Formats: sequence, structure tokens, C-alpha cells
Amino acid sequence: MTSPLLKVTDLHVNFISRWPNEPSVDVLRGVCFELNRGERVALVGESGAGKSLLATSIIQLFDSSARIRQGEVVFEGQQLTQLNPKQLRKIRGRRIGMVFQDPMTNLNPSLTLEQQLLECILSHRRISRAEARLVALHKLRQVHIPAPEARLQQYPHQLSAGQRQRATIAMALALEPTLIIADEPTSALDVTMQAEVMSLLTHLCHSNGVALLWITHDLSLVAHASDRCLIMYAGQIVEQGPTTALINDAQHPYTQGLIKALPQMSKPGQSLFQIPGQMPVVEELGHHCAFAKRCEFAHEVCWQEAPSMPQDSGHQASCHLLTASQTLAGAKP
Repeated sequence: MTSPLLKVTDLHVNFISRWPNEPSVDVLRGVCFELNRGERVALVGESGAGKSLLATSIIQLFDSSARIRQGEVVFEGQQLTQLNPKQLRKIRGRRIGMVFQDPMTNLNPSLTLEQQLLECILSHRRISRAEARLVALHKLRQVHIPAPEARLQQYPHQLSAGQRQRATIAMALALEPTLIIADEPTSALDVTMQAEVMSLLTHLCHSNGVALLWITHDLSLVAHASDRCLIMYAGQIVEQGPTTALINDAQHPYTQGLIKALPQMSKPGQSLFQIPGQMPVVEELGHHCAFAKRCEFAHEVCWQEAPSMPQDSGHQASCHLLTASQTLAGAKP
């Protein structure tokens, strides 16, 4: 059996407290998932769920106050949590590309597009500047940037928002990585441009055999752009499975709430559904179900212990209600 491209196991990440007597609390808590070569996986959840922290934890590109307390991140057979900064730099960009929410996070406003693309390419590949420039032009054409020769001489502020995001995708693909992590890559764009950029990104990943971990808060975008879906809440994966199966038959009450909140689920003139309450802050996280306070199905057991994720493959959800129904179903004669 082929091993996964990326395997995250029991990942716990916390932030070091500024005060000596204040205990640190895990923000990511026991995250587990796999991503296969060429697979497109969407990571979905509300703001504050820990999606971006998970993305940066994979390549340890997080704030200096954050630390991986426990767990493994294995990429192409390498245990990334055991690598030193120099070894990690060889993987960032070269084997794992990043596309951030704000293109200006990737792009330096004081350098032309050519300077930045060539610096990216030449830092990892032993080729001439002329060859690197040809690679840069090829990637700009791939992302459908018009007049790429002229665009190379321009600064980021001279490009439109859509062109800047396309340029960051070109930069992420320039070194032919095996995985791209895209953190909310379309949220800063208008609706029309969102669809175009997401369609382009997924097409390029598919045609180049590149795996894609796509982070978003918009469940309505994932149906046609992902093979599998991970639902994240309060630093944990609470449901995962094939995207179609998950959307058509959501198991976790949180996922069901996200689907009910989609605009197309409400009738014209009807108020949009909202999941009651707010996501708990880190200090409120205990040894119980993190969603219990907002869940209409919560029972006493939900406040006594946290549910576990089934170990079987396929569609999974961590919910006491689901576990109880499966137990009862199995007990029937």
C-alpha cells in the first residue's frame, strides 16, 4: 500500500505564556489526518478554529511563541518536527509551496515580479538566470496573466488583486512542489474572481500531479474543488471524509450547522441560519466536547468527556451522539 504524502498524527501546538506562572494551553489538540499524492483536501471551519495555525505548523512557519508540544508531521517520509531551520528551508517552497490569503504576504512591494520569481527559483535550482526567467514566464502563462513579459517588470502594486494572487500561485508552482498549502487564497477577491482563481488553482494542481491542502471558511466552495474535506472546530478535526459524502450526509452537529448556514439553504426573504453562540476561547477548552455549549443535541456525557474520532477509514465524525447510535444499531438482533 502506498504511503501518504503527508501524515499528521496527534499534533498538539500551544503558545508559550508571557507570564512564568501562567500555564500554556494547547490551541491545536490531537490533530490527525493524511493527504495522498495528487489529492485535493479542503480544511473547513470558522475563524479561530485553528486552520491557519495548522497550515503553518506543518512547515513550522509560525510565530516564535508557538511550539509543537507533541505529535508527528511526516512529509515524503521525513519527520518535519525533527528538522533544523536549514533543513526546513530546503522543503519550504521547493517541496511544499504556500499561497496565503493576502498576496502581499508572499510578494515584496519593493521588488519587481521578475526579481522575486527569479530569487525564488535560483535559491533552490542550479540553473542560469536566463533559464530561470523562462521558467518564470512559463508559470505566469500557466496562471493566465496577460502579457507576462511586461508584468515581470512591474511591481506588485501595479497589478490587480486577481493578478497578484495569480502571481503568488505561479511562485508556489515555480519549483514544482509535490504539495501546495493554500490558506484562504480567495477571501480577498470578489465573488467572480474567487471562482476563477480557485478553478485555476485546482486545475493546475490536478494537471501537475500536485497535492492541495486548501483552507477555507466557505463550505459552499469546496464541493467542486476537493476530493476530501476536513471539518475543524476549536483546534480539532471533528469530521472528515469524501467531500460529496460529507456534504450530503453530514454526521457532526457542527458540520450540519455549517451546511444549514449556507445562503442556498434559506428561502428568499428568510433569515440565514446561524449556529448559536461563539467558538470557545482557549481558556474554556476542557476535557469535554468543545461544541457542547452550542449543540442542540448535547447530553450529560458531552460535558463529562471529549468524544473520540473512529479509527476506521472513510467518513468519520467525533460525536457522542453518533457513537451511541452506532452502538445501539450494533446491539439490535
